[in-house]
Amino acid sequence: MKTDDLIAALAADTAPTGAGTLRRRAGLALIPAALLILAGVILSLGLRPDLMIAMGGPTFWAKAAYTAALACAGFWLLDRAGRPGADVRVPLAVFGAVVVIAILSGAVSLMTTPEAARVEALMGQSARVCPTNIAGLSLLAAPLILFAVRGFAPLRPALAGAAAGLMLGGLAATLYGLHCPEHTAAFVAVWYTLGMAIPVVVGAVIGRWVWRW
Repeated sequence: MKTDDLIAALAADTAPTGAGTLRRRAGLALIPAALLILAGVILSLGLRPDLMIAMGGPTFWAKAAYTAALACAGFWLLDRAGRPGADVRVPLAVFGAVVVIAILSGAVSLMTTPEAARVEALMGQSARVCPTNIAGLSLLAAPLILFAVRGFAPLRPALAGAAAGLMLGGLAATLYGLHCPEHTAAFVAVWYTLGMAIPVVVGAVIGRWVWRW
């Protein structure tokens, strides 16, 4: 048998993994990842005592909307970056727009806050631990996500890894909000964003290794 014939025969016996299958696999992995992160929040940090009251106000949901939007942007970007030839410009633009809106909202909120209260509005009571808490919660579920996305074949592994980190960081930050009582736009724009940026950077580094093999 000629080499070309052998390659054709092997290819015929190999069922390709479609984009839809990879997308579903990554999406389904978010369910156990969310449960694991939620368990980490409850067991390690605890739910905020005024959670039910907070859920009745707009600031709780505004914070959750920001972090959930970044998680969705990360999923979208991972789906595109993980497939050769797919256009990543739109999800990147959405990601950038969400972050810019959050930063502008935080800046406006800080400028309209009385000067004596600005430091408290920016730092809150948990600025030192917020980013590391979000990053730590992301780490809990990272193996599940890495296992789920191994079937992708990105031409830019670092970008795909960063997208996976953004997806996971956004998910962790959203569930972290069940514990964190901070609600000012300035605090969320700075410290929540920094917490989500950590898994993005780690994901970019790990992505080079995950898809290298």
